[in-house]
Amino acid sequence: MNVNAQLARGTRPRRQARIAAVILVALIAAGAAFAWAYGDRLRSPQALYRLAQHATPARAATLYTLIGERAPEIEEYGLLWAAQARMPHMDALDDLRAVIAYRPQGPAAYEAHVTLARHYAAQEAPQAEEAYRSALALHDTTALRLELAYYLEATGDADAAYTEYRALLSGREDAFAAMRRTGPDPVTVARDLGAAYYFSDAVDTLRLVDDTEAAPVRAAALAGLGRYEDALSDYQTWFRLAPDDAAPRLGLASTLAALGETERALTILGNTESTEADVARARLLEKVDPDEALAIYKDAPDPTSWWYATEVLERQGRVTETLPIYTRIARSSSYLADDAAFRAVVLARRLGDDAGRREAEALLSAFGMNWLALQAGGAGLDPAVTPPLDPACDDVLERAAALETLGRDDLAHLELLLAARFRRAVAADLTIAQALATREYIVEAQAVAEQIISSHSRAPRAVWELSYPTPYSHTIQAAATRYDLDPLLLWAIMRQESRYDPNAVSYAGARGLMQVMPATQSWVAGELGRSLAPGDAFLPEDNVEMAAWLLRFLLDYYDDDLELALAAYNGGAGSVDAWLADPIVSDRDDLLRWIGYGETREYLAKVMLNYEVYRRLYAHDG
Repeated sequence: MNVNAQLARGTRPRRQARIAAVILVALIAAGAAFAWAYGDRLRSPQALYRLAQHATPARAATLYTLIGERAPEIEEYGLLWAAQARMPHMDALDDLRAVIAYRPQGPAAYEAHVTLARHYAAQEAPQAEEAYRSALALHDTTALRLELAYYLEATGDADAAYTEYRALLSGREDAFAAMRRTGPDPVTVARDLGAAYYFSDAVDTLRLVDDTEAAPVRAAALAGLGRYEDALSDYQTWFRLAPDDAAPRLGLASTLAALGETERALTILGNTESTEADVARARLLEKVDPDEALAIYKDAPDPTSWWYATEVLERQGRVTETLPIYTRIARSSSYLADDAAFRAVVLARRLGDDAGRREAEALLSAFGMNWLALQAGGAGLDPAVTPPLDPACDDVLERAAALETLGRDDLAHLELLLAARFRRAVAADLTIAQALATREYIVEAQAVAEQIISSHSRAPRAVWELSYPTPYSHTIQAAATRYDLDPLLLWAIMRQESRYDPNAVSYAGARGLMQVMPATQSWVAGELGRSLAPGDAFLPEDNVEMAAWLLRFLLDYYDDDLELALAAYNGGAGSVDAWLADPIVSDRDDLLRWIGYGETREYLAKVMLNYEVYRRLYAHDG
């Protein structure tokens, strides 16, 4: 809809008159300039936009206004660009505010906020912060948040700047230096770095700090790095300073236990009054006094402790006693709830407890689309039962298409992203997700489709295909052929590892589409007889090939046992071998219970579910 028409329907007559006057004057000037320079109505919006890029500010403003006239679906952008060309004149500021008022949740409004923020920041005016935050509320980017942080630091607001730099830790390496520059003190900076798992940087920040206040932070960071001998001294210092606090007692006890001094650790924990200390003591008691450990676990208020209780009972052969505990966990909100329900199904079947089995199966089915439910014989999912939804969001698509004809793919992309964020209707979301996928914005399309599925489990097949896409097809097919793998399996792993983002980096440092650690990549590259240049780790072709080679290696190692290979892909072959060596593991169902890392158990279930969905969607295609 025309900007002026929209405003005419609203309750802002003064602003309407203002914009109408601006556009009228601009059109009069535009008519003369255009007839003189370019010939009346001979130029398309695309041509006008190209001319404006090389024109003087005044003539550019005229041309942008004409673009809005020629392409009414993007008239607000014409007003935006004309205002930007006239900056920093006051009337341009008013026009930017009019753009914001017209469609507050649109990309033009976002661009207007950014322009105002930079204008005020250059003047060190306080309005800059509000404008930056208004823009970030619409579209939060690392680059723009960094601009805000720089502005806050430049104006002397070190505390606020520090908060922004801290939020940038995961995306900007220079945030470390900025945090040290603006932080209130090294201890606070190190504590925040440690909380984000940057243990090495936390220790480095405290390298010249010897005061006792640094001891707790440094101790935790050193323990996080596995440097228990080094951590011990700081924990002892902390313990001496606060002998009645539970935190230093727990830290000191865990460090002593890691160093093999179990008796000293038990003594400290036994004299510490806290539930966490009780559970930590029970973990140490499991081998020397399992009954006491069991009693502690049963009395604890959290599902993780109850899970430990089932572990003790199963190792003692008291399986019948575990069923009510597994059921209790399954009814909780714990991440272990689905694992507990599945284990209850397995044990109830072994015991011939039909009532317990039916109860456990009902609990497991309540988790919806779940691989464990499929393993237990559940009905699973049917991704093709609902007819397609009606199209929607034609206005968004028209604006996106018009912007693309001008070469402004960035704004077209933002049109789709903000529509997906603010429209929140299933039909609209599907249309937007399809538009994103068509433009090869795979990550964003998948995220929108996943939102639809999370609230509508019987979504149409089109949504499922967007949520489980097949990007990098040539690369995946080539790697699958080379290493005798199912390409659907590679996509299933990619979905869980990186969500199809070739630039993904985990907190642990895994890189690329299929998230292989740098050390493993170097080893695989050596096995392939290649040198790994900087940046190669993120190239889809190289990254996928190294991941495929590793998966084939693990499949060969485990005699084509997919579940074992996937568990090793995530948790390491050494860990899987240790789990298999546990005498209590007698079959595959047991392995799923006794995998020692919760992360690996969750990873295996998610990848296998992904694989099942991929096969149901695409197996018939090839």
